[in-house]
Formats: sequence, structure tokens, C-alpha cells
Amino acid sequence: MQIHHQKHHQAYITNYNKALEQLEAAISKGDTSAVVKLQSAIKFNGGGHVNHSIFWNNLAPVSQGGGEAPHASLGWAIDQSFGSLDALIAKVNAEGAGLQGSGWVWLALDKELKKLVVETTANQDPLVTKGASLVPLLGIDVWEHAYYLQTFKRRNGGRNKHGRGHTKFIRCSNCGKCCPKDKAVKRVLVRNIVEQAAVRDVQEACVYEQYTLPKLYAKMQYCVSCAIHSHVVRVRSRINRRNREPPQRFIRRRDDAPRPGAPGAGPRPAGAAAPART
Repeated sequence: MQIHHQKHHQAYITNYNKALEQLEAAISKGDTSAVVKLQSAIKFNGGGHVNHSIFWNNLAPVSQGGGEAPHASLGWAIDQSFGSLDALIAKVNAEGAGLQGSGWVWLALDKELKKLVVETTANQDPLVTKGASLVPLLGIDVWEHAYYLQTFKRRNGGRNKHGRGHTKFIRCSNCGKCCPKDKAVKRVLVRNIVEQAAVRDVQEACVYEQYTLPKLYAKMQYCVSCAIHSHVVRVRSRINRRNREPPQRFIRRRDDAPRPGAPGAGPRPAGAAAPART
């Protein structure tokens, strides 16, 4: 919260004041095109300041009643509009999950309908853009807060304890979450650009005797959780880690090794089909 208040929210205030100064200069010069261009910056940064000001007023420590279930008139209004507090939480979570990118989920009072409603706004648009009759009661900042603990180090002034220095973050190729770049598990996947069914046709149509079809090399970067659950890496005990042999599915058969069922080899496993005769 300290990072978000002193850097993130402060950036909205600084850019908003700068945009207002540029707007005043453009109006004095009569530059209509500059005035139009500054409208988006004023809306984004001004809306960010308004939204975050409401966000900070919604927070309170436990000693001042923070974290308690709403009661009195607010609790009664929630029950009348949504049925229960759990139903309101489920609706807010569903609206937040369906919001793409950055945005806000609002619990608001509709003065015309005289009931509580849940609304969403994209980016930093204030709630007034959804209607002048809506009064914001609770604002939830979606997407931005979820990655602060992963993208910023909390010890040693932004540096890690083990001397890694400032590390950039990457997006996991599987789940899309942020993780430090030096802790990501990297793998290179090789894929055929041409489908296997068309390989023979391409080779027959080629004028060259020796022709190698190009392949697609994709660099995948996984967070530790996805690497484990997707079986990209193996989780073994400290004793088993001493065994540097590759896993069984990666062991390739040697050319001189007898195949199962051949003379000098072990018996064929039960249920296995007999080799085709040529």
C-alpha cells in the first residue's frame, strides 16, 4: 500500500497537474487540436486520482472497525438489494473476474432506483461516466494490486537478499502471472511449421534433392508453480536429486540394443502386438 500510495497514486496527481497546465496554455493560445488531445490524459489521470481517493477512504484498521461485516442501514440495504453479504461478494468477484485488463468494481447507490448496484469501469474511468445518479460507496482496484509483492522486492531497498540486484519480471507462458526473470523456468519448444500430412507433398514438389523443412522454435517461460504442475520440471527429494539420470521417458534406445521379443532379448510384455513381418 505504501508503494501504491507514494508512487502509483502520486503519478496520477503529477500527470493530472501537468495536463491541466498544458490545457491552460493551449486555451490561451487558441490551439484547439492540443485541447482535444489533452482530454484523454485529463480523464485518465484525473479519474485515477478521484478513484484512488475513494479507495483510501474505504480502508480502515481493525482497531477502527475495519474488516467487520456491514451493519445498520448499510447491512440492511445489502440484504434488500442482493439477498446477503455472501451474494454481494460473489457478484463483485464475478464482475472483477470478467473485467479485462485494468479497471474498477464499484458498489454504488443508485439515487433514482433507490437501491445498491454493482458497476464496473474500465481503466481509470470514474463512476460518474456510468451515470450521474450513481454514488460510489466502495471501490475495488482490479489487476494492479495483484502483482506488487511479486514485481517489487520488499527487503534491502528493492534488492533481493542474495545479491541478485534489481530483477525484471516476465509473464508466465501458462498462467500469465508475473515472476522474477531469473527464477523463471525456461524451455524451448520445437514445432514443425508444416503439418506432418503435408511434409511428403512438400518434399516431392521441392526442386532440391536435400531439403530440410524449417521448424518453429518457441521460448517458453514458466513460473515455478506452473513448471511443477505442468511436469516441466521434476520434484524430487534431496537424496533422489543426486541421481542425474534422465527420466525414463527421455531415455533413448541404443541402435545396438535388442528390441523386446528379438533373439537375445527378454520376453515380450503380455498384451503387446507381434512385430510386423516384412
